[in-house]
Amino acid sequence: MKMPSYSRAFGCLALALALGACSQSAPRKPVVAPKPVAPKAAVVAPQPDPDAVVQSDAAQPAPTFDEEYHGPDQGSLESVTALFARGYIESAMRETMLAAVQTDYPLLGMRDVRMSDPVSKFLGSPQASKLAHDYLRAGVERRLGHPLSQARWQGIWQGLPRQGRVSDWSKQLKRVLAGR
Repeated sequence: MKMPSYSRAFGCLALALALGACSQSAPRKPVVAPKPVAPKAAVVAPQPDPDAVVQSDAAQPAPTFDEEYHGPDQGSLESVTALFARGYIESAMRETMLAAVQTDYPLLGMRDVRMSDPVSKFLGSPQASKLAHDYLRAGVERRLGHPLSQARWQGIWQGLPRQGRVSDWSKQLKRVLAGR
């Protein structure tokens, strides 16, 4: 059978397109120059010093952290004087009153001492009053950096309001320490 001429032309055209499509190369990606790589420094292991003296018995393990307080006991003379020295007068007053009241009531704690409490609550006995007297004198002397004469301290002690609150005593001692 004979093919019409237009179908032969159409067949040749289809064959040419198919061959042309096969012969085309895929689109090329642009060539990117590789980034320069910085040379890595050689790792040098430390060499032991041949002249070093090894003291193996002195090597101690690192101390571990614990949450225990290792300072002076709360309400102790050392604690009160340290608080005065740092200028924490209110805290020193609370600890002084705690120490004083614990002479009569040893089971009371710091949360039982408030700045708004009357001083008479803590100085109920002669022992408690003497302890507060001694603690406050030691604290004031530590804060001032020199000892006070007996007459000077008695003037300060007598100036503290006996019917006042702990905060009143704190304010009065701050005035004394400020030199007023």
